[in-house]
Amino acid sequence: MSIKACLLSIFALFLSACVQPQGAEVNKRVLGSENWPAMKVFMPTTASVSVNRSNSDIFNEFLDLTFNLESGHKIPRLTRFEGPISVAFAKTPKTVISRELDNLVSRLRVEAGLNIHRITDARAANIIIETLPKRQLQRAAPNAACIVVPRVASWAEFRKNRFSRVTDWSSLDQRDRAIIFMPGDVSAQDSRDCLHEELAQALGPLNDLYRLPDSVYNDDNFHIILTSYDMLILRAYYAPDIRNGMSQHQVAAVLPRVLTRINPVGNGIAPRHLSPTRQDWAREIETALGVQVSEQARITAADRALRIAHQANYNDHRLGFTYFARARVSIRQNPDLAAADFARAYAIFNQEFGPYDIHTAQAALQMASLSISANQMDTALGFIENSLKAAKTAQNGRLLFSLLAMKAEIVEMRGHPEKATQLRKEAVSWGRYGIVPEQEIADRLKTISKLRPRKVAQKG
Repeated sequence: MSIKACLLSIFALFLSACVQPQGAEVNKRVLGSENWPAMKVFMPTTASVSVNRSNSDIFNEFLDLTFNLESGHKIPRLTRFEGPISVAFAKTPKTVISRELDNLVSRLRVEAGLNIHRITDARAANIIIETLPKRQLQRAAPNAACIVVPRVASWAEFRKNRFSRVTDWSSLDQRDRAIIFMPGDVSAQDSRDCLHEELAQALGPLNDLYRLPDSVYNDDNFHIILTSYDMLILRAYYAPDIRNGMSQHQVAAVLPRVLTRINPVGNGIAPRHLSPTRQDWAREIETALGVQVSEQARITAADRALRIAHQANYNDHRLGFTYFARARVSIRQNPDLAAADFARAYAIFNQEFGPYDIHTAQAALQMASLSISANQMDTALGFIENSLKAAKTAQNGRLLFSLLAMKAEIVEMRGHPEKATQLRKEAVSWGRYGIVPEQEIADRLKTISKLRPRKVAQKG
């Protein structure tokens, strides 16, 4: 298979294919049975309570997260909930989503030290979670998967007050009520990701910073569940030294001792002093990865973002992300450039984070695809095996699906069909968590099977 054909196959991994249903016959051929395996879910975990980064850097990041909005507007005072915090769904959720919220609330109590609990009566809750059809939500927020809004208690109330002071976070003196709107017709993973990101912002900082390498408070979407860093930020946000209504100057005066107390390891680590992210770079990245403009406009924006990244000397993960973004949007028109950009992104992420990080794994998925198409099976397996660990740690079922499905192709090409079938079943189990509908899982399996080179050697 040519590089162009391979990369166009990779492109399909980012989009839903439009083909006829596969049916039981195809399921039997691919999975060894007519019935698909049950969905896999991730087991509850507890992250470390310390962060192996400089408290000096975390100090500056905390202030930027807390006193700025993504729009660039300033927040005049820190606000948070006081006393016990209650969370409830507006209506009965799917079992898997209910379980995900229970796991998250438990983590917030243990890791962030928050006095938070789940209740059943949404009318009495501090934080309400309401699900809506995806299309309805996107009409109000085209570039957001989910949103969190203060003061209101329903979608109707939000629509009524959408452009008023009522829903303005910067006008709060204290947080008493907030509501999370998330789509109800998406995968379990997408729903869980919304719970993590929006509940973190309902409770704490409202800003996102692209310079954060280890946080969901980052619009690059590599981290999709709350990390040790995020729990540390929330623990600091609710420290007794910090109070509702504090100005940035007042918080800055007490924050060093808070960080020393809750993250002592950070005092002995040299700061990196990563520069703030330029607004023009962020705008170009958001255009490149958005859905409101043409493909050519997205490619042009990605090119501009890369020029800005070099001008700003982003010699860190942001440069890797810029190459990764340009590769994603240029696959169809310039597959050779996309292949080179994926390789550059992988090299930067690997140098910055090592082979077992989620950033590296996302780029490694593309490198594995290229290696399979070039009949370099040992190389492909190296990318896959390293990335499986990262995907499991990051709880990314969608990525696990793709990695395991690719591994199944290699194993089958090497003459082990039964093992390949088992790997595909495991892939589909994770696909049922990370991808909807089932038709898309079948389409992606078919796409991955097309990565095979036309002439297959027995050894890579």
